Amino acid sequence: MMIQEIKAKVYDVQEIERRLMQNGAKVIDQTYFIDTYFHQPKGGVLKIVEKKKGAFINIFQAIDGKFEVVKDEQIDNLEELKRKLVAQYGIKRIMKGSRKFFQLRNYQIIFNLIDDVGNFIIVTGENPSKEFVEKDLGIKKPEYITVSFDEV
Repeated sequence: MMIQEIKAKVYDVQEIERRLMQNGAKVIDQTYFIDTYFHQPKGGVLKIVEKKKGAFINIFQAIDGKFEVVKDEQIDNLEELKRKLVAQYGIKRIMKGSRKFFQLRNYQIIFNLIDDVGNFIIVTGENPSKEFVEKDLGIKKPEYITVSFDEV
């Protein structure tokens, strides 16, 4: 199973949350985060996510306006891995904010509120569609994000 993400900028977080809850979505997590992005070739994303549940390494690959999740694993050796990645790739950008996770049917919907950048929604699952974003979530004329957040 290939997990992919589709992302869009959002302006009315409360309204979309209300619609999600009306449609039967369940809140599954809420956390603050620090994302450290490392330099990668175009279309590639390598980041370390630090949040209340621990630290994770994420690798994504841009494909046709979506992002394929290549790796999403918890890490124990945060400082050691960070040193290696800094030496190998260099830090591209550090971003902070909060995330709220919902589950609706086969999708995970994540509100990604990034300090000094903006509010975004991420729909994750097997082949998430623009139709789901526009019809099920009711987002009119969404501004889809086809680059990594560190490039927004």
